[in-house]
Amino acid sequence: MKVVQVLHELKFSGAEIMYVDASPYFREKGCKLSVLATAPNLGEYSRYFEEAGYQVLHKPYPRGWNFASRISYWIWFIRLLTREKYDVVHIHSHAIMWGMALCAWIAGKRSVYTFHSVFTSHFYSYPYHLWQRWSAKKIFGCRFQSISHTVYEHELEHYHNKTWKIYNWYGYTRFFPAMNGEKKRNREELGIPTDALVIISIGGCSFIKRHEDIIKALPLIAKQYPSVQYLHLGKGETEEAEKRLAAELGVDKNIRFCGNQTDIRKYLVASDIYVMTSRHEGISITTIEAMACGIPSILYNVAGLRDFNMTGENSLLIPEEYGVLAEKIIYLHQHSEVSAQLAARAKSMVNSTYHLKKNAEEIYQLYS
Repeated sequence: MKVVQVLHELKFSGAEIMYVDASPYFREKGCKLSVLATAPNLGEYSRYFEEAGYQVLHKPYPRGWNFASRISYWIWFIRLLTREKYDVVHIHSHAIMWGMALCAWIAGKRSVYTFHSVFTSHFYSYPYHLWQRWSAKKIFGCRFQSISHTVYEHELEHYHNKTWKIYNWYGYTRFFPAMNGEKKRNREELGIPTDALVIISIGGCSFIKRHEDIIKALPLIAKQYPSVQYLHLGKGETEEAEKRLAAELGVDKNIRFCGNQTDIRKYLVASDIYVMTSRHEGISITTIEAMACGIPSILYNVAGLRDFNMTGENSLLIPEEYGVLAEKIIYLHQHSEVSAQLAARAKSMVNSTYHLKKNAEEIYQLYS
């Protein structure tokens, strides 16, 4: 079976990391793997796809209302599917879902589209989005997959769109709890005091991730723990604004803007508490990875994050307010028994719910 993953820019992001992690499993099943980047930039994560055995393709998809360019692109893609004898087109970009599903249908190939988040429509665009989903599924035969309970229910409730619910997964060989003094060694390597309170967030800097709430919480935390450290992993459009805010609040020395890192586990294991302040998520891969490493989590009580507590209290779900965030970070740091219980329950939950082989097998069956 020959499969091409259709993504936007190849970045250090959820879908990209997942399908690189799962490449050995898919290759064992006999899949030949390719990835097509459709953004203007190929992306720095492309080399990881290559190292994982993917053929990497790059052709920017025309934006805007240039229909002639779009039709030209579709012709190119149909010819590619036919010439290279692909069997399955797996689409991950919402903006181009319909067009790529159309191409797969014309070329006589199977197509799958993954809903990675909760997509909402304005009243004027809702009929169009409803028609897109109906026609891609009923006419083009595109199979729709949702990555979480929240995404599944949203599609069903708002668009009457029943999807295959197949959860995301994590690289269990790369994410596991600290062993034999590893936390202390990692802190020494990173230059972090052994007794410092260390919080961590992982994700691109954006309006959705809302990192400014973590920065605003730091002055409140620093009143009790002046040496508090915030490990900020990720880059993006709001990064410079976040740095300015940190300087304005006088906590720039408490924050390490670490950018994109390849060895994320090293930073997780060095940390005490993982936080995520997103406005909404599909399901957060980095939260799954933090839980797999045995790090207790504090999450905003929003769509896609409350999914982690469906089987019990696996994280602290809190209101979307930085004062509450600061209060709960201090509370969790001062109550080690609560932290340990949360971490243990979360580790058990992610091992069963977000297991790579189990969930990748379901994706493989969706391809068949």
